[in-house]
Amino acid sequence: MLWLKAAFLTGLVEALVITKGSSLIPLEGCLKALPRGQALGKVANITITSGGLSRYYLISIPPTYRAEVPTPAILSYHGGNRNPEDQLELDQLTNPKFNTDTFVIYPQGFNETWQGVPGVKINDVQFTTDILNHVQSQYCIDPSRIYATGKSDGGGFCNVLACDPVMSHRIAAFAPVSGAYYIDTLPCEPDTVPIPCQPGRNDIPLLEFHGGNDTTISYDGGERKNECLPSIPHFIQQWAVRDGLGLHNVTTKVASNTISYKFGTGVHFGMVEHVYDATIGHDWPSTEPNPDNLAVGHHVASFNATPMIMEFFKQHPLNFWDLVSEV
Repeated sequence: MLWLKAAFLTGLVEALVITKGSSLIPLEGCLKALPRGQALGKVANITITSGGLSRYYLISIPPTYRAEVPTPAILSYHGGNRNPEDQLELDQLTNPKFNTDTFVIYPQGFNETWQGVPGVKINDVQFTTDILNHVQSQYCIDPSRIYATGKSDGGGFCNVLACDPVMSHRIAAFAPVSGAYYIDTLPCEPDTVPIPCQPGRNDIPLLEFHGGNDTTISYDGGERKNECLPSIPHFIQQWAVRDGLGLHNVTTKVASNTISYKFGTGVHFGMVEHVYDATIGHDWPSTEPNPDNLAVGHHVASFNATPMIMEFFKQHPLNFWDLVSEV
């Protein structure tokens, strides 16, 4: 009977592989046992070489993971001067209350920052590519359900990935939090500054969170580190236009002091969404105490971003043609 089970699982994986010429959408990690020392529901520390440098990431293995079932994965990028352990504690994406069925990958930024921040020369797009190649070779990852989120500098790097012509085909949706979207131009006109972006598709889902009381990455934008930060409304509107959704949006009260702005109509309604809390600062929004809102002068939010991010991602897998374009 064991050989029948093995034959069935092998056939399952073969049926899930989509061919384009001689290329395969990577499912080579399916049917493999977990690497030595790793376990369901635990976090592993992985070192790889990228761009000639030794770099690492943490990976949280969902407790429900099965090697024959393609499983979603989320990349979560820490803020400046933080690390993957900080981000894991902050975003709560590994908390069983919010997630039991999705891998979460926490990369380490070189010198604790990310490509896109002024002065950073490291190729973190390549680092992300190398991480995904490694992860997809080791685990049964669903290539249509790879997502990215991050805080501050890490949120800004989510935008770098979304604007990349290759990675925008590999990552299905993006959810930056308190993102730093630097543009290398001065003088800075935050409400009109052109935002360079060359995504490989025009249907990129993006959910953005920002606090009106953010004194680090101002909601109104402005000059910072000798570059220009767009105002958050301008940044969001440009994504809506880029996705062909127009500027019309529907506003909904999420909670006290918090408004959601959703762009698009019909099946595309909410493809671009902005969640604005007028009173919080440079924080990962949470109704529970976390390392951000426990800082002096900060406070808990009136809503929790993490379950909203999980739900947004579930609603936005890559479609078939986006998927085959990636290979």
